[in-house]
Amino acid sequence: MRTEMPFQSGLSGPASRQDTLTSVDARTQLAGTNMMELLLFKLGAPEVYGINVFKVKEIIRTVDITQAPSQPEFVVGMASIRGQLLPVVDLVSLCGNCLSGRSPVMIITEFSNTTQAFLVESVDTIIRVGWNDVHQAPAMLSGSTKLTGVTRLRDGTLVSILDVEQILHSIAGDKPVSLESMYLPETQQATLKNLKIFFADDSAFARNQLKQILDSIGVASDFAVNGLDAWTRLDALAAIAEASGTPLVDSFPIVITDIEMPEMDGFMLTRKIKADPRFKGIKVLLHSSMSESSNKDKGIALGADGFLPKYKPREVAESLRSFLPS
Repeated sequence: MRTEMPFQSGLSGPASRQDTLTSVDARTQLAGTNMMELLLFKLGAPEVYGINVFKVKEIIRTVDITQAPSQPEFVVGMASIRGQLLPVVDLVSLCGNCLSGRSPVMIITEFSNTTQAFLVESVDTIIRVGWNDVHQAPAMLSGSTKLTGVTRLRDGTLVSILDVEQILHSIAGDKPVSLESMYLPETQQATLKNLKIFFADDSAFARNQLKQILDSIGVASDFAVNGLDAWTRLDALAAIAEASGTPLVDSFPIVITDIEMPEMDGFMLTRKIKADPRFKGIKVLLHSSMSESSNKDKGIALGADGFLPKYKPREVAESLRSFLPS
């Protein structure tokens, strides 16, 4: 199901946030409904791109950009927004396009406890879409253009949803996870020998980093590539455990899930797990770059047992230690 909400044009500056985004209260009600809102925009080509509105802080006309030496590729400089100096990422160039000549727009985003500006050609509208209408991007496309999913508008237009977290990490460079000091004691490793942590994330980058973290602390794992895939796999594991008369929690004590995922989001996955008695005792931890307190509160309200910040390996490892059986 999709609902389109007209975009309010005529941006005059930073004060236009309330003119461009629907109310926070309205979006908050989407938690647990397997729906989200996408802000649609153009990048100097006919193609339409989208970003989750939850990550958008505000939309403004482009302000003065100050160039600085030794900036990473596609970072065109810094801009002062509301007294805060933010890096400006040129999404148009990053996607291999050129501006059409019109004055570009800045989308100010906030996630992973960072704030940055993305330079785009124009913004269009906000649509409400069910995650079941968002499909996994083909591996070839997701790897080359940093897509996290694709969906279609009612007129058939294809919308490519950008994986902005992976874009930022690609620009900054992938840093290896080093958590030697977090390795679990031998006595706890013995307790966990026959246990696995199950995790779900549509981003290959995030999955690889989470597996590195779990490997680093000596915990085995299994994974799914989105929420629907996770539910299908967990449902099968629960059926096997039920047939053998052994609670699934004895094999998989923890499920870690991203929030934003095609087919089924992490909120809905959490809700389904917590409503099913076969998963009794299993702790569900949300693993997301959307670390605002509102998202944590929504997750807890749906039954989640904790929140792990994405792309912060040491914090994730330290938090996991408190949830693992000793």
